[in-house]
Amino acid sequence: MLYSRHFAGASMRALFQQHHDLFAMSEFEREQVASLRRHGYALVPEFFSAPAIDSIFSQADVMFRNLEIDAQRAYSIQTKERSTLNGLTYEEIASSEKMIALRDPLLCIPELIGIAFHESILKIAANFLGYVPPLYRVTVVRDFPHNRPLHSSNFHKDNDESDSLQIFIYLVDIDDTRGPLVYVPGSNHYDVRSCRPRLSRDLGIVANDGRMSDQEVERIYPRRDWAILRTKRGSIAAIHGNGIHKGPAWTEPGSPKNKPRTAIKLDLHGYKSGVARDMKENRIRKCDFERMSGLQKLFAHGALVEEQTLALIQSA
Repeated sequence: MLYSRHFAGASMRALFQQHHDLFAMSEFEREQVASLRRHGYALVPEFFSAPAIDSIFSQADVMFRNLEIDAQRAYSIQTKERSTLNGLTYEEIASSEKMIALRDPLLCIPELIGIAFHESILKIAANFLGYVPPLYRVTVVRDFPHNRPLHSSNFHKDNDESDSLQIFIYLVDIDDTRGPLVYVPGSNHYDVRSCRPRLSRDLGIVANDGRMSDQEVERIYPRRDWAILRTKRGSIAAIHGNGIHKGPAWTEPGSPKNKPRTAIKLDLHGYKSGVARDMKENRIRKCDFERMSGLQKLFAHGALVEEQTLALIQSA
């Protein structure tokens, strides 16, 4: 954390401090930052209008079913069970993968830009972290239900060694059939209590996909205190990744009532020792970038795409 915030992140802290006027918060935004600091999460119900969210969902749904996806973005690729998702049908992927992500979402669904780079979200993120995050990745993800919790649907922490903030903008209503996110309030505080539950793989146990079981967490944090973030589409859920969380967490794994969860996911990370960032995490049309505000441009980190190049990408 010291390396991430104060050494490697010095220039990004200076950038944040130099643009103090851009990051001035409203009372609403201050409340979300306070919730993140105290509890480790913030939930803003129905922040975006249902028509705007439904339009994005309908486009994303077609893309998912047409397999316009990042063929390298899947847990099976990380674990080297597969080398690519190419050649699989949507049904095969849904039955075997936990999560998939769209390819070039900011190019294919330009309406995402105003939502993924909404200035309130950017102000909350920067004021919570204390600097402009060097990584701000925009993805649209779909998580599939299975007969047991897979991977991040088990309790875990993200990036213990650096700052980590995840923000979800839900494109579907989130109830028990669509796997709400579960967060353990206060487990992000870097105290003795928060360090007691350890990942199974830390203990040499091959269980829960290397994550923590509910029982391990419950010994330290009573189940009654867990926050289950059920909410409507258009809502924003922001979590400090250094706290204990899981999701999507379907209440009844294997139930025929369960459905996929679709969301815009924003990944914000600090610096990690030995990991270089090229500051080009998102591909975005040059004309869209030029229309951004000064605040939005600080986060875009975009590989800018000219219209001619975009035409070639879309025809490929």
